[in-house]
Amino acid sequence: MIIAIVTFNIDSKLTDAVLKDKFLETSPLYRDVPGLIRKNYISNTSKNLAGGVYCFDNMENAKGWFDEARIDWITDRFSKPDIKYFENPVIVDNKADEIIKTTN
Repeated sequence: MIIAIVTFNIDSKLTDAVLKDKFLETSPLYRDVPGLIRKNYISNTSKNLAGGVYCFDNMENAKGWFDEARIDWITDRFSKPDIKYFENPVIVDNKADEIIKTTN
């Protein structure tokens, strides 16, 4: 699995409540993204920072989602994003009481 961590600067006037509404507004876009397992929205309004943590099934789907058009969309909506990709070889899932090995 691949984890993509995306961060971007946000307007200092955005409150937590307004940002949450913006996130809820866009959340349906992620229902049918190829290979996307989960997206967590993240924010720290005191530092004017927000973004998302995405879990994808593979790098091709992760990078396919963050194409030039997607980066332009994020940039227009907030600011230019910083995107970092990571392999996710092990997951600790306390809710399911499991430790999952995701790669060979």
